[in-house]
Amino acid sequence: MPGRMAQVAPLKLAIALALATALFLAPAIWNGFPLVYYDSVDYLQMPFTWQMPIYRTAGYGLVTIAGRLAHSLWIIPLLQSALAAYVLYEALRRFLPRQPEAALVPVAGLLLLGSGLPWFTSELMPDAFTGILVLCFAVLVCDDGLLGPARRIGLTAILTLAVAVHTSHMALAGGLLLSMLLVSLAAPGLWPGLRSRLKLPLLAFLAGITLAAGANDVVAGRFFLLQDNAVLTLGLFVQDGLAETYLDHACSKPRPKLDLCMARHRLPHNANMFLWHDSDFNRLGGWTGTGMREQARQIVRGAIRSYPLTYLWDSALLTAQQLAMLRTADGVAPMRYLIGDAIARHYPRESAAFLAARQQHGANFDGLNAVQVPLLWLASAALPLLLWLAWRRRDPDAVLLLGIMTLAFLGNAFVCGALSNPNDRYQSRIAWLAVLAVAIAVGRWWGSDQSVRSELASDISRSRTP
Repeated sequence: MPGRMAQVAPLKLAIALALATALFLAPAIWNGFPLVYYDSVDYLQMPFTWQMPIYRTAGYGLVTIAGRLAHSLWIIPLLQSALAAYVLYEALRRFLPRQPEAALVPVAGLLLLGSGLPWFTSELMPDAFTGILVLCFAVLVCDDGLLGPARRIGLTAILTLAVAVHTSHMALAGGLLLSMLLVSLAAPGLWPGLRSRLKLPLLAFLAGITLAAGANDVVAGRFFLLQDNAVLTLGLFVQDGLAETYLDHACSKPRPKLDLCMARHRLPHNANMFLWHDSDFNRLGGWTGTGMREQARQIVRGAIRSYPLTYLWDSALLTAQQLAMLRTADGVAPMRYLIGDAIARHYPRESAAFLAARQQHGANFDGLNAVQVPLLWLASAALPLLLWLAWRRRDPDAVLLLGIMTLAFLGNAFVCGALSNPNDRYQSRIAWLAVLAVAIAVGRWWGSDQSVRSELASDISRSRTP
């Protein structure tokens, strides 16, 4: 019997992982083709052209190269969905240890219906790895010694890849590491051994940034982590009005040296419109023009130096704004004119499927968001409450997990909202963790309370027995 049970358990787990992977792949199956975003064209071409726009980095090319090796773009969402399913299982195994295999498929179904996770795992974008990064980090930090060497290596490798695929992930992982280090120093008695459990996440962080810089070196011919982001920051300042305020001051001088002075009162109050569709931006050279980059550096530095409090206040407002932007399927729009030629050139056998996909004919997600956005708001707002309840219940593992998730929510909103510009997909890509947190808290504490009640009933029954 023990031998037979040992054979049944891996089969049960394999079936559960396969079903969870299928659920996370459901939007791509519904679409008839992997979902694509505006940025996807650069990533899917990178393994073929070995070229990288100045506003992009090559980290996600480590994933899209799988498409070239497999001669199919389907391998990318399949890989992302499988990794999400596996990391979710490891989280359930650690925080709901009674029956993680049984919980995996229902929780994956809940995330399909109530969050944007499957829309990101089905898309050719690095956003699928944001929540995976946080969950990997939490499992490794909360490891109680039951993971085993193979599992630790696997999670560390996934965390390394998640760090490498996008620069915002490097900032997020670095912030989580620093926060946990401070916690280990401030309260060493609450989580004994916490500092030693940071070694693998630190190793993954260092390996991830090295891998990202190496990918940039292969594609761009120079070893670096970040592209010059002054132009992107200028777009943010244009959106919140700080650029116009600074230009009004700088351009009032007798001999202003900024070419944007003439255009300061007709700048659009939207970063994306300025960076992608503004005639004055393009006239000064756009993303690739030396003049535009130099102008951007001067304006960004001058605005921060001249209005530091305004900059800090605007950053706080943008962070708060980003926290509330949670719509699913942001940017899932017809892409045949933007990406169709690239797919026909590099994946000719899949061009017909791409053109026939639902995305290329337009899709309305208002009904989906009417359900998901309120649910995600409630789940996100519940995180601090759950953290407080975990503290009151003296559940240190839950406190650590929920604390990591809360810090990740705030860090992601700051990095994407205050340092880039707010978009729904930025916070939606991580908001599914709040739904998972609620599910884990309910399963963990309800099961615990049921056990306590059962034990009390048994004690009472025994005490009454003559």
